[in-house]
Amino acid sequence: MNEPDRPEGGITAEPRISYAIARLHQLVFATISELAARHRLTALQFTTLSVLNRHGAPLSSSQLARRSLMTAQAMHEVIHRLEEDGLIERNPHPSHGRTLPASLTAKGRRVVVACEAAVADFEAAMLKGFTKAERATFLKMVKSAVHNLGGGFGETAPLPRRPGARLTRA
Repeated sequence: MNEPDRPEGGITAEPRISYAIARLHQLVFATISELAARHRLTALQFTTLSVLNRHGAPLSSSQLARRSLMTAQAMHEVIHRLEEDGLIERNPHPSHGRTLPASLTAKGRRVVVACEAAVADFEAAMLKGFTKAERATFLKMVKSAVHNLGGGFGETAPLPRRPGARLTRA
């Protein structure tokens, strides 16, 4: 028996929400990659600088990896390159000498501000026709969907298991 809103065979004229989000992700990632490249950055490097800029205080590699949705290994490479390019600096933590939290340099701050401005222009074009209230609602809905799937935005509490993910045993 067919669902009332689906034609015979289960095919609809409208894409599924997950497909629309995947397409949006492709477009957003490609554009942000292009905008970051104009400043000699990769999208992951821009994300890392943006996280540091928004946080305002030095962050450890593991904190940056979690907040940037990267593995520790990928973050190690990103940090190495950003430090080499003079965009971040790392100094020993005052009470945890082995920890080297990263912070933006003046050059890094200038680069991330320029990239953020370009991304803001892109987002304005993407959300053209949305009212301020609709933009706020859209962001709230997207963040809720991410949270529901066990993602997050820098929370320190353990994340719930994603639906459909396999459990592994140690």
